[in-house]
Amino acid sequence: MNANEISPKANVRLKRIKIVGRIVRYTLLVFLLFSFWLLISNFHIWLIWSRMPVGANYAYACAWLLSILGKILVCIWYWKLAQIFGFYERGLIFSSEIIRRIKFLGLLCAIQWMLGIVFHMLLSHFMSQEHLKPSAHVAADIFRGNFFSFGFSDMDFGLLLAGVIIVLVAWIMDEGRKIQEEQELTV
Repeated sequence: MNANEISPKANVRLKRIKIVGRIVRYTLLVFLLFSFWLLISNFHIWLIWSRMPVGANYAYACAWLLSILGKILVCIWYWKLAQIFGFYERGLIFSSEIIRRIKFLGLLCAIQWMLGIVFHMLLSHFMSQEHLKPSAHVAADIFRGNFFSFGFSDMDFGLLLAGVIIVLVAWIMDEGRKIQEEQELTV
């Protein structure tokens, strides 16, 4: 057997990876379409907010904008993850393109976390104003996008931690890929 040929056992594994990659990619595309629908359906909220008092309009506009940005980030997340599984479907497991996209997903998690922090700081500012309390409370219900929770002192660091871990895993994968390439070149 040639050293560059794939063994029959590895070929079966690669075929399973391709099948699972295709299934997960299509599932992620469905999630992307659903998230995009949520993004589009959020635009009707602006019509409701435009009828509120002037001070409430500013609170609603900021909350709405942050909510839209959060939903856009979730759509980008699903799109990039679907691209990764598209590479898996083609049999590319440890390519530099996949590693770059995984790092990007980690950065998206960190950006989503920062967006949530800004949202909650803005919300707490508006909650301190008595005439805006009901509107800010309603606005708090529209900001979603957290995948899991880890926090203390009323701050959630779960998404930031997930982003850091994803970037670290991508870095380790990249270093492993480089080691493998160097080993293949060594005679």
